[in-house]
Amino acid sequence: MKKTLKFAFIVLFVFGGWALAAASLHVVRAPGSMCWGYIPANIQLVPKNALSFRETWVDTTKWSSADVANHPAFVDRLHQANKMDLVKEAMEKPSSADTTASAAPRHDAPAVSGEPSPTPAPAAPSPTPQKSIFDFSK
Repeated sequence: MKKTLKFAFIVLFVFGGWALAAASLHVVRAPGSMCWGYIPANIQLVPKNALSFRETWVDTTKWSSADVANHPAFVDRLHQANKMDLVKEAMEKPSSADTTASAAPRHDAPAVSGEPSPTPAPAAPSPTPQKSIFDFSK
């Protein structure tokens, strides 16, 4: 009975450590290769700003510019960690919505019948940068 409790405690301790490590890191798979082309995958670890299980595994190999726009907190963290090269290719790739929008007629052309043209929507405020859990400065 005593050995079983010790074993259970050790197993829970190990899995708890792995869970804490998973909550503190983004594991990012990006297009490209590592180690001078010897490893055919580009997987990097980026520390998170806060402990959470959201976006622990991020696969950016098939992302487009719309996906980059849909994950602003993650992209901001990559910018803070100086790892924007992980989404550089995705930022250059147009999304399917962009290609269909370019084929659609433009609505910002001046009105023909004297009607006023619609005003553009105001720009969204930029998010405030979050402090990293690894930043010990005040």
